[in-house]
Amino acid sequence: MNEKKVEKNLHGFFDYLKKTYTFAKKDKKYFIFILLGCVTYCVLSILSPLLTARRIVALTSSLWEQLILITCAILFIELLYNLIRFCNNYFMSRFYFAIKKNIQSELTKETLKIDMHTLNTNSSGLFIERINEDTSNLAEVFNTIVDYSTLILSNIGIFISIFFLNKVIFLIYFLFLIILYSSQKYAANKIQEKNKIVKTIKENTSGFISELVRGTKDIKILNAESSFVKNANEKIDNLNRAFYIRNYTRSKFRLINNNIRDLLDFLIMIIGVSFIINGELEVAIMLIILEYRERIMSISFNFENFFDFLKTFNLSAEKIFDILEGDKFPKEKFGTKKLTKVEGEIEFKNVTFQYENDQEVLRDISFKIKPNETVSFVGKSGSGKSTIFNLIAGLYYPKSGSVLIDGNSITDLDKDSIRGNLSIISQNPYIFNMSIRDNLKIIKEDITEEEMINACKMACLHDFIMTLKYGYDTVVGEGGVTLSGGQKQRLAIARALILKTEIILFDEATSALDNEIQAEIQKSIQNMQGEYTILIIAHRLSTVINSDRILLIDEGKVIDEGTHEELLARSKKYQNLYELEFRRKI
Repeated sequence: MNEKKVEKNLHGFFDYLKKTYTFAKKDKKYFIFILLGCVTYCVLSILSPLLTARRIVALTSSLWEQLILITCAILFIELLYNLIRFCNNYFMSRFYFAIKKNIQSELTKETLKIDMHTLNTNSSGLFIERINEDTSNLAEVFNTIVDYSTLILSNIGIFISIFFLNKVIFLIYFLFLIILYSSQKYAANKIQEKNKIVKTIKENTSGFISELVRGTKDIKILNAESSFVKNANEKIDNLNRAFYIRNYTRSKFRLINNNIRDLLDFLIMIIGVSFIINGELEVAIMLIILEYRERIMSISFNFENFFDFLKTFNLSAEKIFDILEGDKFPKEKFGTKKLTKVEGEIEFKNVTFQYENDQEVLRDISFKIKPNETVSFVGKSGSGKSTIFNLIAGLYYPKSGSVLIDGNSITDLDKDSIRGNLSIISQNPYIFNMSIRDNLKIIKEDITEEEMINACKMACLHDFIMTLKYGYDTVVGEGGVTLSGGQKQRLAIARALILKTEIILFDEATSALDNEIQAEIQKSIQNMQGEYTILIIAHRLSTVINSDRILLIDEGKVIDEGTHEELLARSKKYQNLYELEFRRKI
């Protein structure tokens, strides 16, 4: 059973190692230098104990010329050792960080491809842990293989040297190495079981702490600190308990292995002394055997630590390649058809949609929007308005029916044809923890100062930016925490304007703005009318009254459409929405 498990681990290890090598290919020159250094190190490690033994014999026998020559040879070897260590540390560091960067870059890219349902149902801590921690285990695999191979081979070299010094003591070492290896192998399997538990709890705890930090403002407003602290304490306690159990297991087996080592030391000393008394072993040779006993006994620990790392590597590799190529985190799927120019026509044909394990949000809905037309969607919360935008953006796909852009189903179009031609300005836009300038540059790297200022002026944000001490270089904090809701939305509008896409979707984009700023944004939207296909979701009917058409959505269906005046004249539901807004103003 254990042999099958080891074989499976080794098979998985070599499979993952081959995949990891694809991230190391272009930097393999560093690895070649590392290997050359390690081969030299192993050769020197065989010579070192033999020379040391001869030096002690020469010293105790008053062979001064031989002593000086051997001492010079040992000095040369030690200096060469130091140079090899320095060079290897340099090349290992370069190799490690090059691989880690490549893996993290690819993992970040693939994480962004994961479909929305999977992202929404998994904690952000899970992805943070894998990008930050698991990539380290993959990146260090080649250096670790070389490290342990060098240690094991050099220590085996010393072990072989003992064979030439005393064969009986060599056999005793060999027997105890087998016993220690068996014990450590069993211990490693038990500790790895605990490691899996620790890793799962750690991902969950990291996710919760991440949410707690991001949601600090809302937690304070809700006066829910005590509840969150209680939950955090429970998760931290569970994590610490898992760490404790793992460390206790490790300590228990370490105690057993240390006792085995102490017993070996006792036997070697007794047998060695008896050989010396009988004249079968020189004192100088016994001193060498004792001096190198730690290196010999560490062979089993080297093997155990290597297999321990092998399991850790396999676990991290499994988690990383689950994201890179597995089915556990499905990616967004796009078609292959590319549109060279988008006119901006949008059509829903008998579209039905529901979120996972939820009731239908859209029910056989159909409508058509002409290029450069401004159309607004109104209706009560939960009627399906934002879902319409999610489908247009290809974040989700219909259960049945078709969503068309310029007569092409979005299931046939590639990603750039869909998202490269539309901008969404959402109710709660995510603002990145960087400067205002950099928040705009992530949209367009080569943006000019003039383009940036014009977009911010059109979004009614420029004047506010100029009141800040550092202007466009002001860092806005995580999620734009230093900005008001209206300022965040205006920054999101500026980002969308920089893209200059044919289709612009406003998803409650003016909900956090006061009436004066809303009027300015309305003016900006009016300036764009006729040049872009503009879709607007709004609870405030004052935002949509100038639209070419208004679609009234109720329970996932279009129940009426027309201009503001037409709907106000004939639709009872629209009248109710209008009266409700009027009462709010009072």
